[in-house]
Amino acid sequence: MYAGVIVDADAPGLSQPFTYRVPEELESAVFVGACVAVPFGSRELVGYIAELTETAPPLDEIKDLLSVIHDSCALNKPLLHIARWISDYYLAPLAYSAKAIVPEVMTANVSSTVRLLDPALASPASPNQQRLVEVLADLGGKSNSDILKAKSRIEKFAPTLRQLKSRGAIEVIRSLELPKARPRLVRGLELSDDEFPVDQLESHAPKQAAIMKELSKADGAVRQSELLRKVGSSTSPARALVDKGLVEKTDLRVRRRAFDAPETVSQSLTPTEDQERALEIIRSSPVTLLYGVTGSGKTEVYLQSIARELEQGKGCIALVPEISLTTHLMGAYISRFGDEVAILHSRLSVGERHDEWRRIESGEARVVLGPRSAVFAPVRNLGLIVVDEEHEPSYKQDNSPRYNARTTAEERARNEGAGIILGSATPSVESFRRAQSGEIALARLDKRIDDRPMPAVELVDLREEFEQGRRSFFSDQLKAAVEDRLTKREQIILFVNRRGYASFILCRTCGYTAKCNNCAVSLTYHSGPKELRCHHCDASRPAPTTCPNCGGPHIRQFGVGTEKVELEARELFPGASIIRMDSDTTRRKGSHARLLNTFREGKADIMVGTQMIAKGLDFPNVSLVGVISADTSLHLPDFNSAERTFQLLTQVSGRAGRGDIPGEVIVQSFSPEHYAIQAAANHDYEGFYRQEIVFREELGYPPFSSLINVVSTDPVDGYAEKRLHEWVSRLDLPEGVEILGPAECPLSKLKGLYRWHVVLKDRSGNTELKSIVGASAPLPGLTFDVDPLSML
Repeated sequence: MYAGVIVDADAPGLSQPFTYRVPEELESAVFVGACVAVPFGSRELVGYIAELTETAPPLDEIKDLLSVIHDSCALNKPLLHIARWISDYYLAPLAYSAKAIVPEVMTANVSSTVRLLDPALASPASPNQQRLVEVLADLGGKSNSDILKAKSRIEKFAPTLRQLKSRGAIEVIRSLELPKARPRLVRGLELSDDEFPVDQLESHAPKQAAIMKELSKADGAVRQSELLRKVGSSTSPARALVDKGLVEKTDLRVRRRAFDAPETVSQSLTPTEDQERALEIIRSSPVTLLYGVTGSGKTEVYLQSIARELEQGKGCIALVPEISLTTHLMGAYISRFGDEVAILHSRLSVGERHDEWRRIESGEARVVLGPRSAVFAPVRNLGLIVVDEEHEPSYKQDNSPRYNARTTAEERARNEGAGIILGSATPSVESFRRAQSGEIALARLDKRIDDRPMPAVELVDLREEFEQGRRSFFSDQLKAAVEDRLTKREQIILFVNRRGYASFILCRTCGYTAKCNNCAVSLTYHSGPKELRCHHCDASRPAPTTCPNCGGPHIRQFGVGTEKVELEARELFPGASIIRMDSDTTRRKGSHARLLNTFREGKADIMVGTQMIAKGLDFPNVSLVGVISADTSLHLPDFNSAERTFQLLTQVSGRAGRGDIPGEVIVQSFSPEHYAIQAAANHDYEGFYRQEIVFREELGYPPFSSLINVVSTDPVDGYAEKRLHEWVSRLDLPEGVEILGPAECPLSKLKGLYRWHVVLKDRSGNTELKSIVGASAPLPGLTFDVDPLSML
């Protein structure tokens, strides 16, 4: 027997399984999708069996599988299909695709430890070799290779490591590590003799008798701690029963709960006429765009569609773009479907993630709720995938494989014969055009529940505020509106699409600005720790009180972030209770839920937050939303910057007036006349779409073309550009494909790497383009981003 194995090797060009012989002693243990250890060159690596065959391949030498790793997660056939599809569609190594599917804590891996033997043998050294030896010495002469790579920031890490090893300067020790996540086992007790007359114990050993009676009621083993607590006993009577052979000890698996089950299960609501029409369309269509204004009841349509699939014995996946939305919607899903719901997201503990995955895999949980990676949940008999807020850019992975969960969900649904709902109040231009052309079905929810009115939107021209000498982030209109709502004991959301206190610091004497050493961006000032921090690589340093360049005292903070708005709000509204929700305040486990519950329960008057509070959240007492500046994303060098601005403004505006209290939105902008801002103020998606689609067609941007962004990176200035020119010169592109570049990326340096890119724009739907690019023998340092959402 022979196995085709997807080997977890860090080699960008690998896109096919490797063939291994299955030793006779392993034949009964192997299966398609199994995790195995294999020899790979001089190393031992981990992989997944993609296929099994009895036919010997025409190869001179075939190595044997080493072992089957039973504790590791396996890949079922639908997930193996998705791994291959992602590899082909997104031009990613097959190993990377498989690795994206399996939770890291549930797979085995081979770890490498690097030990410094003799630094003298490294001399003479290249700059890379010298850097590696210095960092290794700083780490005590011994380190995990991943830590060493991160600390040294050397792109050509593996060749440098091999060079030092061949000189005898270092040694590399490799070892197979089993998955971090394991089942939680506790002590259990069960009867070994059902026929023993318990009354013989009652007179002289009443606790033993009570334990025996309780065990006789149980169907199988019982957790010892719960049993002893129930009968009010210590461990001694239990040990005595074990010694007598009347009771046996056993290990019980205990679930680590990712959430608390509700006491009662809620019933489906009676659908409105619009919801009923939408449900009919969804039932009869493989792919449906559910276009519904904010507050129109899209979540209820999702829940009723899922309930129908469960009645037919099928499973479902519901994707949301943010962990905060997972936290927010958990209550709605769990109260409707109880313990059939599983939650998957990165903030779960290792044990919780293991147990939720195993519940899904076994069929115990048939509804999965989570962000992007939940699209890979091992759901049995998949019947429906819901992609809520389908337009959100956070569905796109920003490292290899650069998949979009929305597109991946469509492929998974197609392959498994499931339906899919793409839901949004502000659909992506691409999805809405597909619906308009009839490629996918369109279901509409044009009105809010109970005919609640859409919030009134007022635009404030910040140019006029500036001309009149006002420097506050709160215009007179916004300040008065906040004071009015506080008087009425209604809640307010203040939206700022940037965390931190100030966007940058500037010396007004010499013009110095603090920039990140690793990235071509200004450092953001954070007032709490009084530090400058890069929001791309997370590097930080203390904020200076005098200019590091000229020594002058006139160094000031400019721009606005959530911290600064929070501080000014506390000064302007001293009696208000204010909370801030951004990635700085939600780092700890449970922080999302804690902040959202605080606001939902009315314990805070004002919530200041970034885009994580802009969509999907439902707070009936919020009557005012203030957008501090609508221009943050409007003028970015991306083809979809206007679309993102419109979507953000519409989504955050939709948080107001969702209860019985009418809502109001105040949008502050330096560009209030822009069509994206005007359309958002009028709640006019189709008006925005009509203007945006003309712009896209004129310039040939999606949906009128497909794009591949090829990015070249290198730690040495000039090499990234040279490599990209070399790659482009070797391309033989089909007719109809336009090459834009090579050019420096707008974000020209990121995490210590210089960046150049070229964009391939195909307006003709050429089916050969990806295969040509994929077969172009990519050079180290090149990455392919298919269907990019950003050119930064």
